Amino acid sequence: MPNVSIQLTGAGETRSDEEGYFKFEGIAYGKYNLILSSVGFESITREIELSEGAFKFSEPFLMQQKGHHLDEVVVTASRLAEHIDEVPSSITYIGGKALDQQRQINDNLPSILMQKVPSISPSEESQNNFIAKIRGRNFLVLIDGIPQSTPLRNGGRDLRTIDASAIDHIEVINGATAMYGNGAAGGVINYITKKPKKNKNFSSSTYLNNSMSLVKPSETYGYNIAQLFSGQVGKWDYVVQGKIGHAGVVRSSDGVVASPFYGLGETKSYNVLAKIGCQLSPDHHIEVMGNYYRSLQDSKYAGTTGIFGQSPAIGIPSDMVANGGTPYNKALHLKYDGQYGNTAANLSMYYEDMNTVFETYNQNYSDHKGARLNFNTPLELSSSSKMSLIYGLDLLKDHTVQKTLKDELVTPDMNMNNFALYLQSKVNIGANWILKGGIRYENIRFKVGDLTKNGKLTFGESNNSDALVFNLATRYNKYSYFQPFASFSQGYSIGDVGLILRNGVPLSQIDPKPVVVNNFEAGINGKLSVWDYQLTGYYSTSKKGTNFAETSVPGKYELLQVPQRIYGVEFVANVKPLQWLSIGTVLGYMDGRQDLKNEGTFKDKLDNSIISPFKINLNVDFKLTKQWNVYVQFLHLGGRDVFPVDAYNYGKYPISGYNLVDFQTKYKYHNFTFLFSVNNLFNTDYYPIHAEVRGATNEGRYYIKGAGTMANLGVQFDL
Repeated sequence: MPNVSIQLTGAGETRSDEEGYFKFEGIAYGKYNLILSSVGFESITREIELSEGAFKFSEPFLMQQKGHHLDEVVVTASRLAEHIDEVPSSITYIGGKALDQQRQINDNLPSILMQKVPSISPSEESQNNFIAKIRGRNFLVLIDGIPQSTPLRNGGRDLRTIDASAIDHIEVINGATAMYGNGAAGGVINYITKKPKKNKNFSSSTYLNNSMSLVKPSETYGYNIAQLFSGQVGKWDYVVQGKIGHAGVVRSSDGVVASPFYGLGETKSYNVLAKIGCQLSPDHHIEVMGNYYRSLQDSKYAGTTGIFGQSPAIGIPSDMVANGGTPYNKALHLKYDGQYGNTAANLSMYYEDMNTVFETYNQNYSDHKGARLNFNTPLELSSSSKMSLIYGLDLLKDHTVQKTLKDELVTPDMNMNNFALYLQSKVNIGANWILKGGIRYENIRFKVGDLTKNGKLTFGESNNSDALVFNLATRYNKYSYFQPFASFSQGYSIGDVGLILRNGVPLSQIDPKPVVVNNFEAGINGKLSVWDYQLTGYYSTSKKGTNFAETSVPGKYELLQVPQRIYGVEFVANVKPLQWLSIGTVLGYMDGRQDLKNEGTFKDKLDNSIISPFKINLNVDFKLTKQWNVYVQFLHLGGRDVFPVDAYNYGKYPISGYNLVDFQTKYKYHNFTFLFSVNNLFNTDYYPIHAEVRGATNEGRYYIKGAGTMANLGVQFDL
């Protein structure tokens, strides 16, 4: 990096030249503090000792630019490792620093995503994410590329299949993508797990957090203990992570116990992550990863029924056991990266097995087996232009079944085999233009087993379908302060097939063809001095919805022929006017219409389970000293009341909106970091959006207030 200030305390100061070199002369042997700083970057301080003989830094210095790593890459969007500034579409990158900061305030992943992703649905503040969407469409959740979503029977738990302490960073594609298969109609959320600390034999991080309600502390105490070891020994590298957590009773702003129905209170959670890698040769690396996650509620309370607009569902003491959550999610991943001449290859083989329980009702079993083979071949088009071809194939076997808690079939055994081929190209035209385009073909084969319910036998059947989607995008990077981009991309999802099959409907009476979504977007981003920003507008269309409906032929179902249009604006910006002050904002607005009569007029409003209300996050980070930080964030979720009283039903009840403020401070002393945070600082009395989406349906059991003020006190020890 050029023009970096390098200070050696007590021995002078200099700056790096255009190639990043600097030199000190006439320095006495001894210990010094080396301080690196540059406008728009966070400063770095290291203690070094100069003695006779050659001096080498034990590890490289990575300067952070406004909360982002300079070397950050996004592999989700195009399966090509590239700088985020070369991606011609809307990407949200939640880096390790931002992720750690958020999880120390609230470690519920949907809540973290709500704060940082412009157009994702607000957190349901429960075990579920039934209404979670990006830009009003279903999205695909991955852990290191392993699918977590269960499209054959929506389990609503894919966002909570790993603990936040096991995640290094999160990559989010906002909007449909043609590079991934079923489920990516609204985008992709890829949790990238912890990475080994390179060039260091051993590193350790220990984290302990205690939490308690400040409204009424009784029964609300909770804790989280997390441990991380990582390092590199010769050609081997490793990561070992473990976490144990327990949440106390959740109390709303009035101190009353909130209904535990699908809640996060009285829940024990565990996560174990293990990775081991080997650099077989300079061009070949192999890694094995295993992860186990468990989050299970054991409540001594029972939920009452709420009355919409009048009284919430609360928790009352009960001898009945209310269990819900994810008894297990097991993932095993084998990854190989190699270089063959100019072509880079990577192969991922994975197995994932998950069980989710819906309190006293039923449970889902879902497992995925698959492989992804990806190649990247660079080509020189001219002295100033180059091309990358990204191509490969995906194989996936998805098995899902829903059963009662006594293991009786609710749905038949459902199997889906996917085979896909894809080709993506990236062209750098000169120094400033980037052009991308690609195509994906996928063949989908269903097989459904026999189902006997209420004495009626429904025989198993098979069904085949396919999907062809493509994308095209461009970006212009000449000016760092103004970098426009535009893209068109398609994604697709199939409907919730199991929801119909569990009623004893034969597969032959369902038309489970993929629903293709077209996503148009245009935007600009840039960096100017202490500013960086991204402004994006999008327009998303589909000829069908993803809900099944009975056709004019009784007993025959097909995806509802309701054309939809969804549109919106997203804005993300950060400014660091002073070395000790950073200010950021995340804004998302969307709306949409549908054509209920399929007559070419889009005059019907989309309901609140699809369209999220206006959202704005404002955050301020004060660096009071080199060791002491204070962070405050404000979240505003607007209201949405667009349906008449006589239409009130699921998704059509009015949304009232709410405002939340969170506070965090941390102090670093040598290897210790002391943390204190407060959720809902001003004890706002509110209903999460999902509570009002459900409203009075299901006897108001979902009509549950959000949590009142919660305090967290923690400490982290790093070696």
